[in-house]
Amino acid sequence: MKLTNRIHKTTLAASIALAAVSLTTCPATLAQTSHDLVAQEFPDQYDPGNLPDSRMASLYPKEWKTYASVAGRNPVFSLPGSAPKNLKDGVKWAFAGAGAIPLDGPPLGGDFKTTAYTIGMPVGVSVVKGIVYTGDDNGYTYALNAETGKMIWAHYGWNMNMSNPLVDGDRVFVSTGNAYFNYAKTMEYVKGKRTVRGPGLNTIYALDSKTGKQIWAYHTPGEIMPTPVDINGFLYVGTGDGHVYKVDANDGKLVWKTDIQSFVSMSSPVAGAGNIFLGGTYPNYFYAVNQTTGKVAWKTTIPGLVATGISDCTPAYSSGIVVQEATIESGDPNDPVANVLLAMDATTGKILWQYRMANGPVPPAMKTATPMIVGGVVYEGSPVSGNYHAFDLKTGRQLWTVHLGSSIRAGAAVLNGVAYIPYHLGDIAAIRISDGKVLGKLHIGGSFGPSSPVIVGGTLYVSNIYGWVNAIPLTEIATPGPKP
Repeated sequence: MKLTNRIHKTTLAASIALAAVSLTTCPATLAQTSHDLVAQEFPDQYDPGNLPDSRMASLYPKEWKTYASVAGRNPVFSLPGSAPKNLKDGVKWAFAGAGAIPLDGPPLGGDFKTTAYTIGMPVGVSVVKGIVYTGDDNGYTYALNAETGKMIWAHYGWNMNMSNPLVDGDRVFVSTGNAYFNYAKTMEYVKGKRTVRGPGLNTIYALDSKTGKQIWAYHTPGEIMPTPVDINGFLYVGTGDGHVYKVDANDGKLVWKTDIQSFVSMSSPVAGAGNIFLGGTYPNYFYAVNQTTGKVAWKTTIPGLVATGISDCTPAYSSGIVVQEATIESGDPNDPVANVLLAMDATTGKILWQYRMANGPVPPAMKTATPMIVGGVVYEGSPVSGNYHAFDLKTGRQLWTVHLGSSIRAGAAVLNGVAYIPYHLGDIAAIRISDGKVLGKLHIGGSFGPSSPVIVGGTLYVSNIYGWVNAIPLTEIATPGPKP
C-alpha cells in the first residue's frame, strides 16, 4: 500500500486540478473546519453547485439496485421525447480522479495490474437521476454531474472501491476491500488451511446520494470487493471471509450470514428465482443462496478450475437461467488456461450447457469476463483469448465470434442492434449483433478492465483503470451510429 499512500499524498491536494479536465470547479471540503488530521489528509469533497436540477434529474434512471442495473446486465436507458437535444445526441466529457494518469501514456511502473489496484476505476459506473457514481481503487467514491462531468462530491472509504455503486432512494451503497492476503493468511493459504482475504477496513457504506455524507457503515473481516445486490431493502453480498451477508439497507444491521467457506473475489451476486447467485474460491463452487433463509439452495462446480476463476465473474440471470464464466487449466503448456461459459438452471443448479473458449496465456488479473443477456442471447468475452461471442441462451448454440485482439473483461451495452464493448487495449468496439460485424472502434487510451459501459440516450459512460470516467457520444464509436 506504500504506492497508494504516496499517490494520495502527492495528488489528493491537487485532485481539484486533476478534475479540472472535466471542468470541475473548486469544491468546498468538509474537512476544512475539522481538526482531524486524517480527514485533512483524505478530504471528503462537496460542491452542491454541480448538482443537476430537478428537471434534468427526472430524465435519467431512478434507481440502481444491482451490478449494471439489471439482472441481465444490459444497462441501456432511453430518454423521453422532451429531453434536450444534447442528451439525445450524446454529451462528451472526461473526469480524472485523484492520481489519474494520462490516457495516452504507459501504466504505472509499466504494469497494468499495479495501475488498476492503485488508481483504477475498475468496474464501471452507475447513472441515476442525472448523477454518475463511480468507485475508485484510490479509496474514493465520486458523484459527477452526468451532463457536465463536474464533481458533486467525493467520499473516502479507507480501502479499494471496486464496487458498482448502488442507488436506492436517497442513498448510495458502496463496498470496499482489496485482493491481498497478509503474510499470516498467505501462509495459511499455502498450507491448505481456510483463510481470509482482504486486510484493512472492509466495509459497506451507506451515503447520502446528494452530499456523499456517511449514514452508516457495516464492517466484515474479509474484503467486500463485489457489488451487493439490493432486494426489497436488504443488501446481499459475498466476502473474503467466506460468508454471504444479508444486511438491512435502512440501518446497516446484520440480518443473517451464511458460511459458504469459499472466499468471494469479484463475483457480484445476481438475484432470481428466490435466490442470489455468486461464485466462490477455495473451494471453487458456484452457489445459490436462498434470499429469505440464507441456506445454500445448491452449489455446483466443474473440473480443472484455476485460482479465482469462478469467483471473479459476476453472473447474469434471465428466464430462469443463470450464466457464469470460469477459468480452467487447458493442459497446453504454451497456452495454459481457457475460459468456460456455463448456463445453469436457476432452480436446480443443473448445467444446461457449457462452452469452452480458446486456450491462451494466463491473464494478469480478473481471469473472467462479465456475461450479458438480452433478447434471449448471451454475449460474453474472454480475457484469455480476446474473442467476443454470442450464444443462444436456451441451447448454447454459438451464433458468432469476433476476435478483438486483446483481453476482454467487461460486459457490453446493447442498443438498437449494436453491442458496445470496452477492452484491454483502451478501445471500445461497436459490434452488429445480427452477425458479429465490427462497425467501428474508438480508441480512448489507458486500459479497460471489467468496466461495463452504461448508455443513457445518446451517451455511453465508462470508467478506465487509468483513473478516468469518460462520457462519449455513441456516434463517435460507430459512424453512422444508431439513433437512441
